[in-house]
Amino acid sequence: GKHSWKNLPFVYDVVRVSNEERQKLVEDFILIWKLEECSMVPMSCKEHDSFAASTQFITHTTGRMLAGLNLTSTPVDTKGYESLLSVIDTTIKDSFDLYYGLYRYNYNSKSQIQRLEDSLRDLRIKLEEEERKERDQ
Repeated sequence: GKHSWKNLPFVYDVVRVSNEERQKLVEDFILIWKLEECSMVPMSCKEHDSFAASTQFITHTTGRMLAGLNLTSTPVDTKGYESLLSVIDTTIKDSFDLYYGLYRYNYNSKSQIQRLEDSLRDLRIKLEEEERKERDQ
């Protein structure tokens, strides 16, 4: 973290620990981060990738989509809108190469894009249905 590691998640997967000496090295390494008060999260690589697709990839995709709208601050910004601007600001500071890596090397990313497209389509359908109902009254 910028000023502290406290409460930041430290994700790890203990692999290839074949003897007590290696086990001690792993425990000592993990202890370093525990002493820094990280939130220790034991997790398999596969599980991490699944979560990453749901969090990092969706955040970067949303930020880049919103950036394409050229949104700017207004005198009447809500907290929610300010949060969206913050997501844009955070994600566009990262390289497209990083974003592409999230897409390319995480098999869950393609399904996330499909789910985003499906969700946007479903929202549009609901809006158009409400509009038809209003017109037909």
